[in-house]
Amino acid sequence: MSGLSRRQFALGIGAIASAPLFAACGDDAPGARGEHVVVVGAGMAGLSAARRLTDHGATVTVLEARARIGGRTWTDTSLGLPIDLGAAWIHGADGNPLTGLAETVGARTVETDFDDATVIDDGAAVGADAVAAVLREWDRVLDDVEEMTERAGPDESLAGALARTGADLTDPLMQWCVAGGVGAEYAADPGELSLRWFGHEGEFEGPDLLLPGGYRQLVDHLAQGLTIRLGTEVTRIGHHEAGVTVETARETITADRVIVTVPLGVLKAGTITFDPPLPDAKRDAIARLGFGLLDKVVLRFDEPFWTGRFDAHSDMIGLAGRDRPVSDLVNGLRFTDVPVLIGLRGGANALVREQDSDAKTADEVVAALGGPAPTGVVVTRWAQDPYARGSYSFLAVGSGPDDQEALAAPVGDRLAFAGEATHAEFFATVHGAYLSGVREADRILQRG
Repeated sequence: MSGLSRRQFALGIGAIASAPLFAACGDDAPGARGEHVVVVGAGMAGLSAARRLTDHGATVTVLEARARIGGRTWTDTSLGLPIDLGAAWIHGADGNPLTGLAETVGARTVETDFDDATVIDDGAAVGADAVAAVLREWDRVLDDVEEMTERAGPDESLAGALARTGADLTDPLMQWCVAGGVGAEYAADPGELSLRWFGHEGEFEGPDLLLPGGYRQLVDHLAQGLTIRLGTEVTRIGHHEAGVTVETARETITADRVIVTVPLGVLKAGTITFDPPLPDAKRDAIARLGFGLLDKVVLRFDEPFWTGRFDAHSDMIGLAGRDRPVSDLVNGLRFTDVPVLIGLRGGANALVREQDSDAKTADEVVAALGGPAPTGVVVTRWAQDPYARGSYSFLAVGSGPDDQEALAAPVGDRLAFAGEATHAEFFATVHGAYLSGVREADRILQRG
């Protein structure tokens, strides 16, 4: 919906910032033949780094703690169709490297229009005029907030700015805008988000694309021919001038270099020991940056009751009010003929509800919609996943792009870091993760 999609990068440097990455990918890259690189993590960042290095002659071993590849992209088929339980969209199709990757593998894509929303309040559809009015007000609020960002101090939060806009934050429709436009968009609550850096992330132009066949199509393509060891959790990384040692419960691997691509939540948890310890600047960045939560509630039904009950043929169905079981639901009929709804909930609301059972979660959603019992339910709990500990990063109060740069900086000549949280422009996106992996691979390739 208008105002719920990512704001345009305030400094307007998207194309410039991305250009060096693509320029470095030519066939004239020096190469890393004879070198052994360990990549920790088989998410999009790890796979893109491993793919690039392998294609230029390096020996690469990818270590993945899970029993599957993909990381925070996870295509599940337990309800009889592919559903992405983690990342699902290609955000901004024009110039996005994932768009080309999808075309290469022949993956079907479907545009999602977040403006196309039916909103439910007390079991009834809200009139289109009322929804249009609150979206105009939300756009006005975001414009006012944007004017506040440049003069905001490091300790100011988005919550304070929203209060100063004069918006009626007790209005259920405005609460829906906040829950979807902030909680589900940034995986965090307004009180957690830095006002100074709110809305300053980068953005590709063009529509948001959903992959009906799931992100696994892109993941599997990148992983072809790579050496990947599943069920292999890294516990310690030693790095020194001569090389690196990567310890797991099974073995110790000696290599020339290592690229760490685990989520920021895992770095915050400290489950990997670094010897010598990471520099203070990197440890401080890990502590200051935010790592948010976005969970999904996937419900399959015998019939698409929402098309009759609410005449809801929209891409999205929103639930008005604060702390609803979900803020928005993706209408599965827009990309499949299966009657499925995919609910989104973010921030503290998602964290609290991770303690609820699947049955309770499903009951709350269908009660809000006035619908029948679902025939199938899948609920994610990313905060409880030990290999994620959340969903994606955000710029928390007290943090800034300098922290993202510090997180991305290599340590010496042997230890590198990638992942969406290390990309100061495209953080919190799959393409940010992908590009960060390319960046670190190119750093190694350009050494020669």
